[in-house]
Amino acid sequence: MKEEEAKKAKKETLRKENWLMKGIVVKVVHKRLGEKYHKKKAVVKEVKELFTGIVKMVNGGDVLKIDQTHLETVIPAIGRLVLIVNGRYRGQKGTLIALDEKTFSTSVEIKEGEHRGRIVDKLPYEDISKLDT
Repeated sequence: MKEEEAKKAKKETLRKENWLMKGIVVKVVHKRLGEKYHKKKAVVKEVKELFTGIVKMVNGGDVLKIDQTHLETVIPAIGRLVLIVNGRYRGQKGTLIALDEKTFSTSVEIKEGEHRGRIVDKLPYEDISKLDT
């Protein structure tokens, strides 16, 4: 029984290659799309085939189909809602409570589910993203 629990815990902590999730705010980092989109924020409206997102640009409203390699997560202000997009707590909503710029990590208080109220420290920047509100 202990072995099964250990396997389950290990499986939960495994990182996945696909982190793109519906409802998060992302930043376009693909230069070839031009100045109109480069370093601009967008909201993921739909995820196709695990790695491709249909995103709507925040300023302008253009809709693009773009691979997650051309996107990065957005870290909101402290106290704002985030979605954990990778790691053990993947899919959980929470509130950003602290940033550690030296280790490029965050602390998040989980807001729902069985882990509600738990504070998760040392979450890398790329494992959370601002939620569209």
